[in-house]
Amino acid sequence: MNGLEYCLGIPGMLARKTVISALSLAGLHCVGESRDCPHFLRLVRSAQPQLAILELSLPGNVWETAAIIDQESLAALLILENKKAAHRPPLAATEIPHTVLTLPVSNQVLAAVVDVLYREFQRRRNLQSELLAVKERLQGRIIIEQAKGMVMKKHNLDEQQAYRMLQKKSMELRMPLEKLAWAVLQGNI
Repeated sequence: MNGLEYCLGIPGMLARKTVISALSLAGLHCVGESRDCPHFLRLVRSAQPQLAILELSLPGNVWETAAIIDQESLAALLILENKKAAHRPPLAATEIPHTVLTLPVSNQVLAAVVDVLYREFQRRRNLQSELLAVKERLQGRIIIEQAKGMVMKKHNLDEQQAYRMLQKKSMELRMPLEKLAWAVLQGNI
């Protein structure tokens, strides 16, 4: 967790200093602060920290800002709530996975929560990347299968013969099989 960068959206100076101090002790580095939601979102997008910390009393729509950060996988997200100004909407009203930590909180608890949130964020981001890669491979296989069907029909071949024909043409043209299959579907080959 050492060296982790974060952006902070806390309007109160005392709470801001307390959180920065606690996270500094844990080896985290603040790369930007904001005192309203629209600026905070721009800050997170430009600074690209690993962690975004928002307090519920930040001026603007905190839940909308949090939802955007979550949907775009911009950073791990921690939402803080000041014990004195607890005004959180019911949990069912929010559609994002979130952790709300009530201030004041001990340095050890804050560091532990941040560590868990960041690890979960990394795991989720890796799963999203793997899912995207699987979808791309599946789309490629679909294109190849469609081209194979066209070759089977056009040349009166069985499935293996059509696939072998596509492979051979791919090697001859030094073109990836998926790209060749796309050209076949377009009628260019």
